[in-house]
Order: sequence, then C-alpha cells, then structure tokens
Amino acid sequence: MNQVKKNLLFLVLIAFLTSSVGFSQNSPLKKEIIDFSIPKNIYFGGERIWIQAGVSTESGSSPSQIIYAELLNRYNESVALTKMPSADGESFNYLRIPANLPSDHYLLRVFTRVSPYLDLELGLTQRLVTIFNPSIPPAVVANRKEYLIQEENTDKISLNSNNLKGGEFLELNLNTIAGIKEIQISAMNPFLEKQGQLSSKELYQSIESRTLVPELFGHIVEAKLDQETPDTTQLYYLSVHGAKSALFTDRPDTFGSMYFDTGGMKNWRFMVAQANNNLSLVDLSIVSPAPKTKFKSEFNFPVLEISPADEPYLTALLKAGQVEGYFVQEFDSSPFPVVTGFVEDVTYRLDDYTRFESVEIVIKEYVPETSVRTVQKRKEFRVLDKVRGSIFDSNPLMLVDAMPVFDSDLLAAFDPKGLEKLEVLTRNFYLNEEVFPGVISFSSYKNDFGGFPIPTNGIYLDYQGILPKVLEKNELFVTPKDLKMKDWRTVIYWSATENGENSIENLRLKLPVNSGLYQVKVTFVDQSGTVQQAFQTFRVD
Repeated sequence: MNQVKKNLLFLVLIAFLTSSVGFSQNSPLKKEIIDFSIPKNIYFGGERIWIQAGVSTESGSSPSQIIYAELLNRYNESVALTKMPSADGESFNYLRIPANLPSDHYLLRVFTRVSPYLDLELGLTQRLVTIFNPSIPPAVVANRKEYLIQEENTDKISLNSNNLKGGEFLELNLNTIAGIKEIQISAMNPFLEKQGQLSSKELYQSIESRTLVPELFGHIVEAKLDQETPDTTQLYYLSVHGAKSALFTDRPDTFGSMYFDTGGMKNWRFMVAQANNNLSLVDLSIVSPAPKTKFKSEFNFPVLEISPADEPYLTALLKAGQVEGYFVQEFDSSPFPVVTGFVEDVTYRLDDYTRFESVEIVIKEYVPETSVRTVQKRKEFRVLDKVRGSIFDSNPLMLVDAMPVFDSDLLAAFDPKGLEKLEVLTRNFYLNEEVFPGVISFSSYKNDFGGFPIPTNGIYLDYQGILPKVLEKNELFVTPKDLKMKDWRTVIYWSATENGENSIENLRLKLPVNSGLYQVKVTFVDQSGTVQQAFQTFRVD
C-alpha cells in the first residue's frame, strides 16, 4: 500500500484496534447496521442478483467503503462473493451466480469486513434464494409441497385485476399506504417457505474471531503465512491487474498476517503475489473477507423439490434469465486515479523507436538514463541518479505491468514486441519501508505482461476486484424497446431502480409474457415507526 495511505491507516488502527481484536462487545469501533434488498428470490445459474445495500451506524454514515455479498450453500461453504463499492453508505450492484451451482436453496448474506464482529445481528443480514441449474436439477416428486405467499393485505393494495394476460397493463393503487419505503413486483417463488430476512441469532451458533481492519479507502487483501515464527522483516509484493495495474507491499506481523490496501483500484481480474528476491510462497494463502460462521444444530436448509407440473413455469424463468443480459446495464468505465507509487521522470513510447529483439538492446540504443552491465556473468541494470549526478550501484525496482521482476537476466533477454512503453525514475524510490535505486517500469499494450512470464515462485491468484459503479439502473427492468424481442421479464417493477419520475402511489405497468403467479410486496413504515410489509398476488396467463 502506498506510504501516505499506510501511515494514515496505521494511525487509524492504533486509535481503534488492539493488537488482537476479535468478536468483542467492547470494541471501540461503531456498530454497523446492514440492510439490503433484492428484486426477486428465484434465479438460474449465470444470472445477476441485483442488490440494493446500505451500511450505517447509529450516529449516521459508516466509513466502510466496501459492502460484500456472499452465497453460502447448505454445507456452510462460500460459493460466490462480490465486492460492491459504497458511496455515503449506499451501494447498488450485483452478485453474479456461478453457472455450475447445483439446483438448491442458498443463503445470500451481506456485510462489511468488520460489521459481523461488532454486532452479529445488525451486521450480518441474510435471506434464502432459490437457484436452478438445468444440468443439475433438484429432486423430482409427483406432488411437492407448494408454498404460497405471506398473508395478503387486500385492504392496502388495490389491483385492477387478479387475472391478467401477457402484454396487458397492471394498475396498482397504494393510496392507503403512507411511509412507503420500497415496492417490488416480480415472479413468485413457490418452492421456498421462508422468503424474508433471517435473523443471525436464529442461524448461527458462533462466529470465528479475527483482527478487525476497517476498509477506509477500498478493498483490503488479507494474506496469511502458515509459519510458526514468521519473519516480520521479509517484504512481500502484491500486484493487481485489470484495466490498470498497481503494486502494493507489506510485511507480516507476528501472526503471519499481511494487509494490502488496494485503495482506489476497481474491477481488476487477478493478482500476482511474490516475496522479495523471488523466495518461495508455498506457505502463503489469501484470506476471504467473509466471516466464518457455524450454524446452529436446529437450523437446516429447506429441501428443494420440483414436480412435472413445474416444467412450464421453470422453462419461462430460464428464458427470462437468458434474455436478461440484453437489458440495458451500464457500468462506470471512466478513468479513476490509481496511486502506482511513483511518478516517472522520463517515458519512452517504444513504437517511436526502432524495434529491437531484446530489452538489453533497447536500453543500450536509446535510454541514456539506464545502462546494462555484466556482473559476475549476469546482466544487471543501472539507473542514473540525477539528484547526486552519479550511477546507482545495484538493480533498480524492475516492473512489467506493475509486477516486480527479480531476474534481471531474464528481463534483459526478453523480446519487448508486446511492450508499449518504458517509464524510468532517476532517483531513489521509497515504497513503504523499502528504498530502491530507481525504477524501470514496462507497460504492455493489453496489460497482460506482453508475454513476459510470471516469476517462477510467483503465485497467480484469480481474484476479482471491486465491481464498477452501476449507471442508468432505472433501465434494468423496463419493457424491451426492441419490438422483435419477447418480454420475458420476471421483475416487473422495483422501486430501488427508479429515478423518482413515476408516482409510486398509482402505477401502470405493462406485463411480460411469462405466465404464472406474481407478487406485489410493499414495504412501509407505520405510524409507530415500525417497518411493515403488505402483499398481494395476481396471475398472468
């Protein structure tokens, strides 16, 4: 992590944390309250679960910058995790369901890195969702138990009809409800009994303690060394790679834990971990930010069963999930500031010069700030120290797309045809506690190392970064504008995606062609300040 951020985080940790803080009632951190909503609770693998989430404290907003959503299976195994950026405590984003999940009920949990440990009930919020996979179907029985909806409130929700046809309009009147917080109109889930929020007190026997490190700038990657006596002086590098790349460093504490604060980096796809001088990393692992919980013995996941009569409804849901990808989904692709750790003194666009067959020749031919020498039969680089007017006497920090390179022989002999530019820093470079005699940093065209191999002891980690911000969310569940495309929507309306132009008391909505039962759910605050819900169903034929 860069020096300014690391110093600030260190001060925060000194102020807020003890040397080994776990799940404690006396933690000085403020308890975080997690709340989230989803538009429906029945899906197929590969679909997105759209999530409106919020984190707050009793005194207002929370400093946590990342909200996590996780899918847990009945064996208490995490099968999917997403990292959603938070702005002023609010986040609208999604969790992509893995396509290979077996058909079953899953627990969808939402939390921050510290919230479950400050208050398990307030800081870990969850509900069950049903996921189908045609390749791995659930048990088929002749007659399954059918779960209808919660008690209907026909006096609060007025519909123009309870039986409509696809393409017709649903007219909804909610004038009798004050304090409306949210409206959802979506396909019903007849396979699940408990469809609301589940209490953590009822689900969990215990939660595994951990050191609390709040995410004040962005996602923190936690690494752990499986060593009895970790070397706290050993330097470790973590480079993250996506549309952009950046390098972060840390040293282990006495417990072997390291925390790489990736700050403003978003939407990166993988990481490369290395130890200084390319030492072995066989004892290093990445720690998930998700809490490790143990279910109570009396809590059991419900069993998912279907019958032959469900085939038409499930077929329609499958089509809807496949079409969903064509709906308008815009994500923030604007450039964002990334602190890479140094500001180069000179940049060379390699296409502006003759293309030579090795990095060594490129350096010798037209990079006067850097030289290549043979030291004990090995090629080494030397950078000009412009501050002192002399040449550094050892290898600089060598980077390819922010990935450190320790083998100067290999870099010197590498063909740079896939590399776009070279940046050189001609002075001491301070990266946390380390001082490097200059920097030579190569960048590839596609941010894929330009063919340069990952170091022999480096570890490639398939690790998704923070998702980009979602733009134009009000277009997610509208009727398709393409008249040739059938309307297979399973979410007819979700007020979390609206921009406020439509009246929520009187809605007129075009219905999709999917036949089956649909549910209207209205969440509101009554006169006593208690959150209540009203339900109503209708059928589309």
